[in-house]
Amino acid sequence: MENSIPKTSSFVPSELYEILARIANSHQITAADQDVLRKAFLENQLNEEEHRVVNRLHRALMKGRIKLI
Repeated sequence: MENSIPKTSSFVPSELYEILARIANSHQITAADQDVLRKAFLENQLNEEEHRVVNRLHRALMKGRIKLI
């Protein structure tokens, strides 16, 4: 069973928390997850709290605490 969202899917706000929780728990992010988060940013779909969470995950990715799979 695939846990990532296909690249062709559009951003769905309710899926954001599922993605963020999965990344935080597994310490792994897929390219599809990155695409969804990127689309949310580009469409200005994130509120301030969501921006902070995504920024923390990005910093963790840059520091090697989250792995791209």
